[in-house]
Amino acid sequence: MATTKNEYDRLLVEAAHRVLLEVARLLYDYRDGIVLVGGSVPGLLFDQGVSEHIGTIDVDVALDQNTIQEVGYRSIMQLLSKRGYIQGDQPFIFYRTLQIDNQEITVEVDFLAGEYGGTSKKHRTQIVQDMHPRKARACDLAFHNPIQITIEGTLPEGGKDRASIQVASIVPFLVMKAQALNSRLKEKDAYDIYYCLTKFPDGMDALIEAFRTFPAHPLIQEGLAILSEKFSASDSVGPVFVTNFLDENDPDTRAQIQRDAFERVQYLLKALLT
Repeated sequence: MATTKNEYDRLLVEAAHRVLLEVARLLYDYRDGIVLVGGSVPGLLFDQGVSEHIGTIDVDVALDQNTIQEVGYRSIMQLLSKRGYIQGDQPFIFYRTLQIDNQEITVEVDFLAGEYGGTSKKHRTQIVQDMHPRKARACDLAFHNPIQITIEGTLPEGGKDRASIQVASIVPFLVMKAQALNSRLKEKDAYDIYYCLTKFPDGMDALIEAFRTFPAHPLIQEGLAILSEKFSASDSVGPVFVTNFLDENDPDTRAQIQRDAFERVQYLLKALLT
């Protein structure tokens, strides 16, 4: 698992983008029930002209078990298998191997789902056709008002192409990232949160307004509570993980970034929780 930005090799990030483009093209017939979540979201939501997001080296796709039911010309599983996607030991994980610059790279694609509706609480996965996407906390929010994005690039087997895909909006993304930060030790989760708080168009007040206008849900309050805990001080795990991911070694710069991360989260929480 990559822990710093230096491990996000250009070719690995490019490989993930190519696979994302292919998935969007492959599953076009089911586009209304598919939302992109995970680490590729900030780079698609925000203008990359000023400060580029590091990207991602895997792909996370949410399947709406309440929307995707009937099988079209081919099922999701059939479409993936026909294109060379190999199912892993976990039924919700697939792997796509491709070559870039004479290097063989394998990209992991995780299929996620919400917790509400579908299978009972005791089950770890949902059932979507012949797929078994993993239930992810707060993933249900991703299906509320997703944003339609057009992505461009090169397909794994070559050829430039473009495709449209639904992308989680900022509120579900941040709440899901808070849950991820709470359930695993992955520095990039904190970085993604901080990046969004620093790069959101029109600033922090616009981000606060996005939260206020998003449909109320207990999962949002749960996510904010996690942010409150993980960013409770400049030396808490959230701010520290940000500087660790950025691989910043200068003590003064580390302190400045950690302070900024702490203050931004506190500004958000003060506006939303008081």
